[in-house]
Amino acid sequence: MTIGLVKESMDLESRVALVPDDVALIVQKGVEVLVENNAGANSGYSNEAYESVGAKIVDSKTAWGQDLVVKCKEPLEHEYHLLKEKATLFSYLDLAYQKSLCEMFINKKITSICTETIAGPKNDYPILAPMSVVAGRLAAHLVQHYLLALEHVKGFMGKGVMLGGLSGAQRAKIVVVGGGVVGMESAKVLSQMGAKVTILELDYAKLQNHPYYHLYDLEVLSVNEANIIQALSGAVGLVGAVLVTASQTPKVILRRHLKYMQKQGVVIDVACDLGGCIETIRQTSHSNPVYVEEDLLHYGVPNMPGIVAKTSSTAYSHASVPYLLYYLEHGLKGFLKANTKIVANTLGGLSAYNGYITQEGIAKAFNLAFKSPLEVLKEL
Repeated sequence: MTIGLVKESMDLESRVALVPDDVALIVQKGVEVLVENNAGANSGYSNEAYESVGAKIVDSKTAWGQDLVVKCKEPLEHEYHLLKEKATLFSYLDLAYQKSLCEMFINKKITSICTETIAGPKNDYPILAPMSVVAGRLAAHLVQHYLLALEHVKGFMGKGVMLGGLSGAQRAKIVVVGGGVVGMESAKVLSQMGAKVTILELDYAKLQNHPYYHLYDLEVLSVNEANIIQALSGAVGLVGAVLVTASQTPKVILRRHLKYMQKQGVVIDVACDLGGCIETIRQTSHSNPVYVEEDLLHYGVPNMPGIVAKTSSTAYSHASVPYLLYYLEHGLKGFLKANTKIVANTLGGLSAYNGYITQEGIAKAFNLAFKSPLEVLKEL
């Protein structure tokens, strides 16, 4: 088999799905790797770095035209025609808001391995987890950035607040919605920067023994109307960090709740690519990241880790390569049945196969043909 490693084209998406060290592992297995010209350049990896480990540098059409294509983020519409029929795509996909992508998968009978929905042996989504850490920590820094007294949008100044305050000035109050990896990493960094942090979490009891809970003096509240109002009253920052795997994100913070925040505050929703948990969020881009609504600065960039490309590429590549290697050695059937200490619980990663969507929630949402991964496995 030959792998095509393609260059990302989403706005200011600078990651690459495989770094040279991991390409070397694949080449050592006798697999040819064709790397699109300058695919790794924005992550600090030159064409020569890939060639030095045995890969070949090719044009875009050639890289996309392979039986197995590897990416970080989902293909954009102008790239759909580049995938050959019955190809396999190995990538983050965020299908909950991508009907056209699902339709393309069906029409071209694409096999898609959605890396963010692979549960892994510990059910901790090992390929998604490192990007969740990056996004959570980055969200904290972005809160501080957009609180600076700069004209972030024409005619709209940041509030001019330092998260940690100082002697004689209060610390900033920040609310994080969701106590998963993204939420806890964001809360950790916000607390380290001196903010007073409240986490709103449906399953609040699970955080009782989380090491961050005591170490960073976090307040954890259950999600209900009274607690939402209490938490947001006087807050200058709000971070949405709710994820429901392979599904649209439920709305937790409604427009009417935002009136309790201080004006000129900041709203960031990390899960905006799946709809977000904040009613007023909409997708933006790194080139035009923010807009004003309800007198609050809103940030809705779907590919946040793309701007820390060196760190993110290394983390994504190292996390995903064991799964890619297993797929290459054992094929789709073996991959879906995997049950090792490193590669396991992979069924949920299959999102499309041979003209069907294989994630039920996605198929129902878009009224598309569905076949369960277990049915696919029986057919293989």
